[in-house]
Formats: sequence, C-alpha cells, structure tokens
Amino acid sequence: MYLPKSKYKKEAAKAEQFADKVTGAPYIGPVIKDFLGRIFKGNSPSKATEELVSTNVDGENTDDLIGFNRFYPKPDPAAYSKGLLDRFFLKDSRTGKIIELSKEDYLKSKKKSKLYTKSIKIIWYITGNPEDEIINGYLYPGTKAKNQDVINQAEKILPGIGKQILKDPSQFVVK
Repeated sequence: MYLPKSKYKKEAAKAEQFADKVTGAPYIGPVIKDFLGRIFKGNSPSKATEELVSTNVDGENTDDLIGFNRFYPKPDPAAYSKGLLDRFFLKDSRTGKIIELSKEDYLKSKKKSKLYTKSIKIIWYITGNPEDEIINGYLYPGTKAKNQDVINQAEKILPGIGKQILKDPSQFVVK
C-alpha cells in the first residue's frame, strides 16, 4: 500500500488501545493513521502493513475517530423552565460511531462538512408527566412517548442512534 506522507500520520499505540484485526491480539508500538481513519501497524505504509482495530468497545476516545470530543449534557434550570433541551449528534459513517456534541462542536462540524460525517440537532423533552394520560377521553402523550418519537425520527437520519446513545427516552425528565 502506498500513501503520500500528507495522507497519514505516525503515532505510538498505548497499552490496550489497538488489537490485530485478524487475531485480536493486543498491539503496542508504532501506528499509522490514514486519511480515512484506519489504523495500521508500523512506521510507514507498505504492502505488508496490517490493519488494526480499536479495542475500545464503549465508544470512549471517539475524538480520535471523528475529530470531536464526547459531550454529556447537563440541563440547567433555564432548560427545565423551558421544558426542552437542544441536543446535537455526529455520526462517522466510516465506523458507524455516533457521539453527542456540544453546540459549539456541532457548529464546527457543520462548517467542516466532511463527506463521511452526518450531524443532527434534536429537541428533547425534559419536563412533564413521563407517562401517557387520558384526559376527557383524549390521549395526551407523556414525555417518554414524545422522546421515543424523537428517537424514531433521529433513527431515519442517523441509523443506530437509538442503540448507541438514546437508549432511555426518560433521560433528564422530571415531573
């Protein structure tokens, strides 16, 4: 495999960061990251260069995969008084990883506009009755049902978001 020097960078693998793609054996040593985000053994690309995989199953260090840091929102009193929380997500189509972003990183990702990334902004309901209720014969959906609908709509744009991040439709909800 030949790559010009501008298409890869050299790094050192940390303990338990990468494993051999075929055998699954842990790898420590020099690595090459190419322009597509793939990781290879060695100091320079060649025909004998072997690809590695990240051993990080739960998605930590996704900043290495997508270029942005993982964000965990903490609704403030203003958000609770409004009843809504804006949330931002980014998917790397090369790896299938999805991370939640801060608003600033979301705006940066929109400006960069990479072909292999897709982003979405959702509005998450955080106040109200979590359960559906019937009032005067009419069904009023609770926040869990509303958020589940948000998850279903987000799945159409970022497939996998419901399994990777938005697993709990009652997240941040207070009555």
